[in-house]
Amino acid sequence: MTMKMMKKILFISLSILFVACNPLAKLPGLQSSADTAFDQGNFQTAYDLYKQYVDLSNSNAAEVSDDIYTNLALASANLDLFDEADALFGKLLKNPENASLALDYAQILQSKDKAQEELALWDQYSFEDAKLNVRKIERQVALNSQTEQFDASIAAYEAKGDLLLSKETTMSYIKALEATGKGQEALKLSSTLIKTEPEYTEVKIWKAKYLYERADKRYKYEMAKYNKNKNATTYAYLRRDLKKISSDFRASRDLFEQLHKQNPEEKMYIKYLKNCYLRLEQKADAAKMDKLLK
Repeated sequence: MTMKMMKKILFISLSILFVACNPLAKLPGLQSSADTAFDQGNFQTAYDLYKQYVDLSNSNAAEVSDDIYTNLALASANLDLFDEADALFGKLLKNPENASLALDYAQILQSKDKAQEELALWDQYSFEDAKLNVRKIERQVALNSQTEQFDASIAAYEAKGDLLLSKETTMSYIKALEATGKGQEALKLSSTLIKTEPEYTEVKIWKAKYLYERADKRYKYEMAKYNKNKNATTYAYLRRDLKKISSDFRASRDLFEQLHKQNPEEKMYIKYLKNCYLRLEQKADAAKMDKLLK
């Protein structure tokens, strides 16, 4: 046996002995393999290797970095191991420096349609960072609205302080106000949103429909009341009340005309326009809309 061969055998033997005597020597290899699997989206392998890393470290009183726990938490979430992910993220988020991890976890929960779990996440933590707080409130409003928890949605929005929220979040708030019987507040805010976001179609649709439905409900009520007691006096009252109601029909008509101009093929706009024209006694315009529906 040559001296070179003997040195090689001695090196291998010493390496094996070192690993056997020092289990922590396995950690760099475990981390490297786990990181590679994680980066490749192989979350099961990554999870298994990170678990080995953590177990080996804990059994040998070695410190585990937040980076390892973060990747283990994310792998757990991607594997639908939410109890484990919650526990890991709970520990990580106690450190304000890890606050942005809430976004990563929330994104996974959202992608998996875990609305209640995501809502619980946002409800549990507060953040110093303004962008994080904006995201928190926007998701609280959206998630509570989706589950028809409108009072909670309103409370989340009204806790925003000076934070600027998206137009979609404000729209959800408007709908929540309507759903809780605060239509006048919703209507006022919709007008403000139209001024600040003149190209935002959804708020125009909401306001146009709200005004029409409110006016039409009142119109039918007044007509039914008059039909029960027809005389000159009740007719005079009817004309007076219908004049007041017509302002809502006109405002709705104006918005639907804008929307129809932007999208002439949309049948909903045409139907509402036809009805507005009929209520406002614009019979020729109503007939035009009627032709478009055929």
